[in-house]
Amino acid sequence: MKSEINSKSSITLSSRIDPLLYERLTEGANSKGISVNSYVNSIFKKYLIRDRFYEDMGLVPLTKRTLKKIFRSMDDDTIKQIAKDVGGTVPQELIYLSYDRFDFQNLMKMIEISDSRFGTVKYIHNDSIYNINILHGACLNFSKFLAETHQSLAEHLSLKFSVEHLDNNMVCVEFEKPDLN
Repeated sequence: MKSEINSKSSITLSSRIDPLLYERLTEGANSKGISVNSYVNSIFKKYLIRDRFYEDMGLVPLTKRTLKKIFRSMDDDTIKQIAKDVGGTVPQELIYLSYDRFDFQNLMKMIEISDSRFGTVKYIHNDSIYNINILHGACLNFSKFLAETHQSLAEHLSLKFSVEHLDNNMVCVEFEKPDLN
């Protein structure tokens, strides 16, 4: 494998891969309407920041159908209890495993990447306000769980937080960057 630094923002990497893998990468990129380069970068990013820690942290993939069945059977108190535990530990563990320090910027990156396992994430940053919209398509109780998980994380870290929207398919939350002055 050969690499070459072109600028501070990217590195050119030359590598050989199996033709079948390249075909699948091309198909995946085309289905998302992006370049193979962008697609490969997104795969690397997800793996290096999140997926490689799944086994160590005991995370398991579930189908959306299974997720719906589990969450539809839960009452609000159970959802809050589980969310409080998850929100207070999982994002922080991923940050400490993925980055060299725990700060607000790394927290927001980790939330965006971590939430992407549930569906499409739209991440918007304006000044000190960070909006995260998660389109998951599971069920209302799962939206409640995601909202409660983010709320628990915000409380644990003393961050200003609000739920902007919540329905059967999506949850939209807002974090405010703390003023450290």
